[in-house]
Amino acid sequence: MTAEARRTATEALLREHGIPVNPHLPMIEDGGEVSLRSEEEVWRRLVALWGVVGAAMLRQNTFFKEYFASEERRAMLSNDEAAFLFNDAPAEEDIIRFSWRLEALVLLAWCAGLVEDPGLPSAPSRAEVILPLYPHDLADATMLRAAIHLNSKAEILDQADRLYRLHWAVRDARLNGHEQPPGVNPGVVLEWHHAVNWMIRAGDEDDWDAVSTDT
Repeated sequence: MTAEARRTATEALLREHGIPVNPHLPMIEDGGEVSLRSEEEVWRRLVALWGVVGAAMLRQNTFFKEYFASEERRAMLSNDEAAFLFNDAPAEEDIIRFSWRLEALVLLAWCAGLVEDPGLPSAPSRAEVILPLYPHDLADATMLRAAIHLNSKAEILDQADRLYRLHWAVRDARLNGHEQPPGVNPGVVLEWHHAVNWMIRAGDEDDWDAVSTDT
């Protein structure tokens, strides 16, 4: 599918759900211009997100600090994630922020072929969907690594285009004091957009903490 055809398909889907469309938004990159993250990169990112989301949602990080104590595992974390995980008294706002990273984790799990297509970002996700794939002791996350088989580039670009245009609708509603688009959770949209932009290397950004979600 061309970038133009992808935009047309996304706009038709959004209109079908009563979600505002901005016909002036540009197209995202064409498939030939995109190099997806590798399975190894996705695995490392999923393990990192498991750590910070788990620490945030359980509100204790003793286990996760021990798990990521080695230099090799600590290198999986972004600077922001490491600062949170190794802080014995994180601020409440950081606990909430990293709890929301469950959404980024779920979207990347979909990219990795681990969960079904989540559809439109209408409601917060449930951790139970992916927990069986994660380590419950200090062994390496080999089960998770073996299970990863990336979805096609076309499927991931469809998702990226959809989230780009959905995020515009969410931001436009907030900036102009309108009701949020029907059936869409703004927090979920933000996290999914962040995750998929990392997945497609939007802006050639390699730093997870600096991935742009511009619209």
